[in-house]
Amino acid sequence: MKNLVSILSLMIGWQMASALTFNKEVAYGDDARQKMDVYLPKQEKGKTPAIILIHGGSWVAGDKLNMAHWLRPLQKAFPDYAIFNLNYRLANRQTMSNPWPAQIDDIDKAVAFIKDKAKDYHIDKKQLILLGESAGAQLVLVEGFIHDPKHEVKVVVDLFGPADMVDLYRAHHELAGLMNGVPTAIPSVYADASAVYHVDKKSPATIIFHGTADPIVPIRESDSLNVKLKQANVPSSYVIYPGKGHGWRGSELQDTYAKAIAFIKEQMK
Repeated sequence: MKNLVSILSLMIGWQMASALTFNKEVAYGDDARQKMDVYLPKQEKGKTPAIILIHGGSWVAGDKLNMAHWLRPLQKAFPDYAIFNLNYRLANRQTMSNPWPAQIDDIDKAVAFIKDKAKDYHIDKKQLILLGESAGAQLVLVEGFIHDPKHEVKVVVDLFGPADMVDLYRAHHELAGLMNGVPTAIPSVYADASAVYHVDKKSPATIIFHGTADPIVPIRESDSLNVKLKQANVPSSYVIYPGKGHGWRGSELQDTYAKAIAFIKEQMK
């Protein structure tokens, strides 16, 4: 029954997508994982903002299909926005291939590709919204806070993402395999992958979602990021779900959609 519900949810998402121009598996690089799905408004009314979705999976798993549940609410709320749903190279624990920073390198490459195609896609490359879950949220935080010197990312939506990779290592020592070392050996690598150390007054407006019972990403990381955002006077919001773990469904998920959409609308006025 649960699988049927998931399939029906995806079908609804694809039906909403059919209201747009839909380009599947657009390559932004040579690797099989360097692909994106592109959703463009049918009515080309000048330049439109772009929403970029990035999936989670501990940097070793996951797929852009995992973010399909966002399509319907986003397309309904922002019918004139372009949406890009990304895949990226995954690290392989067995072969030790694609360790960090392969994942953020791919996000950099995908964002550059989208900007280069701004004329073709009729998007405003200076009006970007990044939305990610879990490891995908870490990637949108790094992209928006550290890899965006021109400040073209206007909004970041962070769903239970690691904001401090040193702290995440304390909770999960196996992270050293992804990062190619422990924090004491390569402190700058960990710092450059941690948004919490890079907050300033020019950081993008950010909304954070986290459950208090998250067993994977400690909520203290979102607590710390929230404090830094407030101290820097960055427009921000922090939504906490008591008793929820690493993600949620039902009424809480509907609440997440509503709050994320309201925040984006407010910041993109």
